[in-house]
Amino acid sequence: MSQTIKEIYSLNQNNQNAEPEYALDKWYDRLINKTVDEIDLEDVSRMLSQNVFIDLGIKRAIEILSEDPIAGVFYDGQLLELLSAVDLDDFKDLSQLKHLLQKINSNISHLDWSSEEDQTEYSELLTNFMSRINL
Repeated sequence: MSQTIKEIYSLNQNNQNAEPEYALDKWYDRLINKTVDEIDLEDVSRMLSQNVFIDLGIKRAIEILSEDPIAGVFYDGQLLELLSAVDLDDFKDLSQLKHLLQKINSNISHLDWSSEEDQTEYSELLTNFMSRINL
């Protein structure tokens, strides 16, 4: 998809000449000028934690977790933790997410864990998330 987020959501910025003052505003300005394919792990993490373009954030999180189930900006499993904290009631189709969580669960022992404690914490997070979405 070659459209930027600004184009997809038909965003109209009033102060295009004003330089953003805060880090979050600077990030947002960069984000809306990206295409969907350009949204990276850091963007998705911030989108989920800030509740910004949440449908898009969830979709990209699923894509990222499909490739790296323990993805995280600051620590292993952070993206799954952020995703599990999102209110999914308004998200239209959970089938892809459910399939992903089942796949991760069946392969959890084969992931590259730095410690047994990390694996245990991740397993608990995954189990709680799966039960929350009725898996």
